[in-house]
Order: sequence, then C-alpha cells, then structure tokens
Amino acid sequence: MSPYPERAPVRLGKHSLHYEHPGIAVLVYDGPMSAKEMQALCDVPDVSEHQGRFQLTLCDMTNFGGLDGEARKIGSQRSRPAKIYYTAYIGASFTMRVVVSMWTRATNLLQGPKNAVSFFDDVDAAKAWLIARRQEHLENDAVSSGSTSVPPPR
Repeated sequence: MSPYPERAPVRLGKHSLHYEHPGIAVLVYDGPMSAKEMQALCDVPDVSEHQGRFQLTLCDMTNFGGLDGEARKIGSQRSRPAKIYYTAYIGASFTMRVVVSMWTRATNLLQGPKNAVSFFDDVDAAKAWLIARRQEHLENDAVSSGSTSVPPPR
C-alpha cells in the first residue's frame, strides 16, 4: 500500500507520477512529453508533507523523448512555491545532463538557490541522495527551533 493513500498515481499520457516514502515524487518519462501532458504535470500540487520548505523528486529519464517548445514554455511558467526543489535524475543522457545543469545554474542566478540537481545511474543512489537532503533539512529545522531531536524517515 502506498504511504500516500491520498495521492493516487497520476497518468500523464504515457508518463507516470507516483509517490514513495518519505515524500518523494517519482516521475517516469516514456517518450516525448506534449504541452497537454506538461500542463497536467504542472497542475499536480507539491507534496504537502514538507510544508513548503522543500520538494523531493526522482526523474527517470531512461525513456525520455524530449519536450516540444510549448511544453518547455508551460514547464518554465510552473508555480514553484517551495523554498527549494531537489531533483535526482536517473538514466539521463550526457546531453540532458548538460542542458539540465545549465538550466539549473541560470535559474538559480535569477531566482536564488531554488534548485539542486544530481545525476545517478540507479534508483537506490538517487533515493539515498534525496533522503540525505531531507535529513539535512530536518536537522537544520531542529537546530533553528532549538530542538535536540530529529525525526527519522517515516
């Protein structure tokens, strides 16, 4: 059973989005993404568990087929209310790694440090990186609030 019963898996054409513990959105691409599919993805709200502090996303790019111009435009206009977005990519080609890295640097120059990305060869390493980012946030929040305990991943 999903740890997020209120969040059923979402079909975005041939692509899918589901949620895994602890609050990781997993996006699996299957071919090119159209403007309609991108709009459907942008309409999915952030995971509320992280209370706007951060978001964790794992993108499986193994079968990614690109974005058309309209899809890129829609994606770039997506509301991003969380303080920071952590995205782990698996299966990204060299070209995709370069494009994503350049986009991240440019976006962070314009918006401040709002995006952090990393690339991995396997799902376990990607999840471990996302969980470590989550743990860092929880520890920093505990220090800021004066608390001495940090909750473990549920």
